[in-house]
Amino acid sequence: MGKLLLVELLKIRRSLSLLMMFALPLMVVALVTMVMVKQNAMAAIGPKQWYMYFWAPVTGMWCYFMLPLYIALVTGLLNGHEHKNQTWRLMLALPVSQVQLFLVKAFLAWLFVLGATAVLAAGGLLVAGGMVLAGASADGAFTFPLLPAFGKVALTCLPVLAIQHAVSWRYQNLVLPLAIGVIATMGITQIGSSKEWVWYPWTYSMMAVHGSEVAKQDHALMLSAIVGMALLGVTAWFLGRREVET
Repeated sequence: MGKLLLVELLKIRRSLSLLMMFALPLMVVALVTMVMVKQNAMAAIGPKQWYMYFWAPVTGMWCYFMLPLYIALVTGLLNGHEHKNQTWRLMLALPVSQVQLFLVKAFLAWLFVLGATAVLAAGGLLVAGGMVLAGASADGAFTFPLLPAFGKVALTCLPVLAIQHAVSWRYQNLVLPLAIGVIATMGITQIGSSKEWVWYPWTYSMMAVHGSEVAKQDHALMLSAIVGMALLGVTAWFLGRREVET
């Protein structure tokens, strides 16, 4: 499995998926920063303003909008590479099973999500530091709990990642997983604020990071672990029995 992961890492050098890992989170930070500057929120910024105008929008936009789309994109690109170049049979000619390849690619996609979230955090810290140097108050600029939020995103992305990975593995067309990601993201607005959010994995990240109650945040984390592992196991077993389309 380790060697198979190394092969996958070598295949993604200078790939679009690697570029997107940096581009999308930095785009989120840039958009929030531009809105903050336009509203002149730096003038009287304090601890509450740092959270209200910067950290909450950055993490909220990531969990609510960009993260689900990024997962759909990166899983589609990682599996689409095999579909596009017709290399499924070549990969499976190695002494590995379909289940092993499926799990390694899922793990690689998860690493991409972790990398993109880390870029988001680093970009946010750099912008906050730049604003402090430009004259904004440092009070509250670096107090947002980034590490706990990072851990929550790492866990709550699992159910969505398992779904999108299975779809992009099964179907050659990149449009399908992207369409599912877009449509599912649109549903977060209504379902995320209702009692039915527990049935909708796309709301788990937002609920875990910005849930109004600690109990809801813990519930989202528990659901993510159970549903994510279950979906990954079921899809790996089911798709591992099917003939890969070439």
